[in-house]
Amino acid sequence: MATKTECKSGKTPVVTVKNAGVAAVNGVFLAQNPLSIPKGFASTCQKMFWEPKEMWEELSDQKRLWFEAENGSYIYWNKSDGRWWIDGPSGAGVYIVADKGEFPPSDGWKALQGSRKPLPTVEVGEKTVDERGRNPAGVGTSNFDAA
Repeated sequence: MATKTECKSGKTPVVTVKNAGVAAVNGVFLAQNPLSIPKGFASTCQKMFWEPKEMWEELSDQKRLWFEAENGSYIYWNKSDGRWWIDGPSGAGVYIVADKGEFPPSDGWKALQGSRKPLPTVEVGEKTVDERGRNPAGVGTSNFDAA
């Protein structure tokens, strides 16, 4: 089952995180294929001696896009707890919010243990990408598959 990260408009959804107390998760996050596994997620699984593919299939619904920043931080929806997670580049959870929407909500985020306030503000928008899935502004990359 191939999934596109591109809207009918030819643009890709992007998430921008601002004002978070954990600087590593501030920035622009580009949409990723729901079937691909974030590197930080896989790294955390390997440290815990879990199989990354099995855990991703258990926690992700493989339908909602997840979003990745250039530094490897990522945002994904966890079907087991009904929350959106903002994870740092290492894969460690930083902020969560209970929401079952297609995209992460703008507010309501809570800091996980060890994270710092202020809490993030999240904005969802679109960016134009070229035919190879690159953002002309040069911000991050996306994993595009044929529909």
